[in-house]
Amino acid sequence: MKTLELFNKYTDLLIEADELQADELDATDISEQPPIQPPTQMTSEGERFNVEVLLKAFLHEPDESDNSIALQLQDDLKDATAEDVKNMMADIIALLKTGPNDTKSVLDDTQV
Repeated sequence: MKTLELFNKYTDLLIEADELQADELDATDISEQPPIQPPTQMTSEGERFNVEVLLKAFLHEPDESDNSIALQLQDDLKDATAEDVKNMMADIIALLKTGPNDTKSVLDDTQV
């Protein structure tokens, strides 16, 4: 019997809380949402740069460390500022420049 009383008491409290919150903003009402800002237009130079990076990425053969770096960058991208994104792009380009074939050729050319 005591369990039923507690259940009824908390059910009543939840109903009262829902009624109090009904006066607040409705997240499903689009008129209460801030306007969506359209994305800025990318320049043709920016598009060319991104295409070049993507093409290099398709040709790149990642090793285990590249995979872990890429996963970390992907996680960091969620909260990244504009400056962080620029730094991430620099990191990605550096990864693509030092692929396994490039590293091998650099080591072969190195005179000790």
